[in-house]
Amino acid sequence: MHNVWDALSASPVSPPASNAAIAEELRMLMRSGRLRDCWHMPPEAAFAQLGFDSSIQWSDVGWYGPLEIWRDPEHGVSDILFNGPPDSPFFVVQRGMMVNTGVMVHPAWIDWTQRQLVQRSHSVNPELSMPSFAQGVVDGLRYAITDRRASPAGPSLSIRVLPERWATLDDLVQSNVISREASDLLLAALSNGASLLIAGPTGSGKTTLAAALIQVIGARMRLVVIEDGGELPRSANSLHMEAPTEPGGFSRVVTFALRQKPNYIIVGEVRGGEAMAILQAAATGHPGLGTIHAATVQGALRNLERMALIGLAHETTGAGQAAAQIVRGLITSDVVNLVVVQIGRAPNGKRGVLAIEEVLPQGAQGQSGDPFPTNPLFRYDRASERLTRAGYVNAAWGLGRM
Repeated sequence: MHNVWDALSASPVSPPASNAAIAEELRMLMRSGRLRDCWHMPPEAAFAQLGFDSSIQWSDVGWYGPLEIWRDPEHGVSDILFNGPPDSPFFVVQRGMMVNTGVMVHPAWIDWTQRQLVQRSHSVNPELSMPSFAQGVVDGLRYAITDRRASPAGPSLSIRVLPERWATLDDLVQSNVISREASDLLLAALSNGASLLIAGPTGSGKTTLAAALIQVIGARMRLVVIEDGGELPRSANSLHMEAPTEPGGFSRVVTFALRQKPNYIIVGEVRGGEAMAILQAAATGHPGLGTIHAATVQGALRNLERMALIGLAHETTGAGQAAAQIVRGLITSDVVNLVVVQIGRAPNGKRGVLAIEEVLPQGAQGQSGDPFPTNPLFRYDRASERLTRAGYVNAAWGLGRM
């Protein structure tokens, strides 16, 4: 029986003529199974054994080592995870289920893959050291990684595989993520200048729903999209900007977006003091659409309040109840017209919209921590396992019609 390396040496791979050809050659080797026996050795040894030129600048090649095992859409993998210790296997989320793949690789492949992600997404000088924490989006991969300083057991990988084609609103209706009546209401809200906040835990489908709505309104509106990387879909008249990492940078980008004549300001994820800038923008006629981590509608509003208070503290020396009343006054303003969508896992385990509520006008009344006044529009019904109408719109944009 011939050694596999004898077979590979007998028919070495000729150096491809371009970076795209190199990536395609590696994908062919992956599909044929010839890379299966390469993961136990360092990348340099594997590439040399496969006949690739040692002078190749891998940061110019759109290929990501062991991540490529699961990148084909046919695998149905949405997340790829590696926890750090050298003897750890990769875990993947495949068709909604967490799976231990049993695939283990040489530790050098993790370092190599991390460097590929960071260098290709941020155009980092290859000579610079890796950061302790890094995140970004590149070639359809949204990553969050740590090095040994942040995770002493070993460098980690958390990869979200972005879809080649974003689901449309019709797709989500057909798969029962949202009902047609509820989707029509959300589109009516966006057509009439309401602001929309999509809330849910990690992996609940917040970004998927946001992308579906963006595809519809982007056909007739100018959008300014602010996010950490080029993740959300583009439309014919959309400006996409990346939020800087320095303190207050996100808020400055939101303020800058007001000068770009947006019909809507789209925020990939509201997670800090930029919440105040978003509320102020909505109050001055520049409505927003964003996502936020929260398990309930009230949780989303409390998180929004807390983040906006952080942003207000950076802008002014004011604090205490006066600041809280300013923030609550914006959230419950009849100018902002805030609608909150909660998305997550239903009791039957399926992902979908669980509630849609509009925030009722209250002005600066109420104390920080009090429940926000809301009007339920749709609620998930456990008996029928469907999203059902719970009420009708109070705000002027839908009063008497929705």
